[in-house]
Amino acid sequence: MTITELIEKVKEDAKTRTPAESAAMLRKANIIDSDGYCSEEFYSSEAVAKDKQAGTPVQF
Repeated sequence: MTITELIEKVKEDAKTRTPAESAAMLRKANIIDSDGYCSEEFYSSEAVAKDKQAGTPVQF
């Protein structure tokens, strides 16, 4: 599979992905934590603190 084919596949998959599936994917990739905030495994501690201080977790 070429990179162009892979990009097209990812775009097509994203069109049918549910919000819950998107959230699960972000959690599995350690981009957000179980509460919906930036994960310390992916973001700096400053970014995580700022995200939590804002009090606006990712909601799907």
